[in-house]
Amino acid sequence: MSSRQVRAGGRAGPRGGLDETAADSATWAEDIRIAMNDIGERERKAKDLLEQIIALETRIEKRKTDGLSVPISDATELEALYREEVKITELQKSRATDPGLLMKIELLRDCQREKENKEGTQSARNSSSRTSGMDFDGPSDSPVPSSADNRHVRKMGGGGSRTSSQPPRSIVDKNNDTASEVNDRANSKSKILYTVKEEVAFKRKVEKNKPEVKDWIQGEVVRVIGEGKSRRYAVRDIDPDAVGDDNDNTYKSSASQMVPIPPEGTPLGDYEPGKQVLALYPGATTFYRAQVRSMDEGGKRVKVLFEEEFEEKSIVRRFVLDHRG
Repeated sequence: MSSRQVRAGGRAGPRGGLDETAADSATWAEDIRIAMNDIGERERKAKDLLEQIIALETRIEKRKTDGLSVPISDATELEALYREEVKITELQKSRATDPGLLMKIELLRDCQREKENKEGTQSARNSSSRTSGMDFDGPSDSPVPSSADNRHVRKMGGGGSRTSSQPPRSIVDKNNDTASEVNDRANSKSKILYTVKEEVAFKRKVEKNKPEVKDWIQGEVVRVIGEGKSRRYAVRDIDPDAVGDDNDNTYKSSASQMVPIPPEGTPLGDYEPGKQVLALYPGATTFYRAQVRSMDEGGKRVKVLFEEEFEEKSIVRRFVLDHRG
């Protein structure tokens, strides 16, 4: 199966925008509200039940103290109250640990965080200059459509269509990086010297004043160009149908725009839940930002949640990179 065929097996297409996500959030909030009301109602019932049990136990104990026999009806009633108490306890535990409910709570929380982050990012962008004299080794952060919009283009078409389409911005525009993120990126410039045949995730080198390409492409170093600060790399896109800088499937990139992919068999540590990473999207040849949810299959795979998605995916560990993208 060619890389192009594998790539076509990726996402089904662009997701809905603001209205759809807002509708989902409203649905989750309503489901959570109903569940919390149910839990609260059972809690009140359990409290009333406990009071009945205490009252009946006190009455029975008094009869015993007074040397009187305990009516069968009292014993039967107490047993029924005990059973009801156990039933409510089990229901409460089941509801409070319901995976579906917990997922909705988590998704709603993430949406709220995303909204707050976006508002904070916009405020930071308005209060700080993004056009200062700082000269980065790589493309500038020019506003372009979000990575989620473009990843459909990446997987459904050939290399030539990767950046020819400019779809509308989606609900979460991840290109609104804060000034601190830009500084982090500048300070984390890699000093790694890559070698021929090394597997990498890379971004294409683009000319100044042109929109940055947000896709991180799965590739392989095929040539080292220059030395020292002028060192650049020719990287082959593993998709043979990609159209590169020289009308083939190779592109020019730099160390600051590349992330090494660990070779097969390399011992790799576990990620902490919540960590931001770059992960290879299933059925595709492109890496996207994601959040670690948990390790899977004894550390061989990682469960991640890609940006703008609500369903976790399990990715081979070596294709989950310790990089914020």
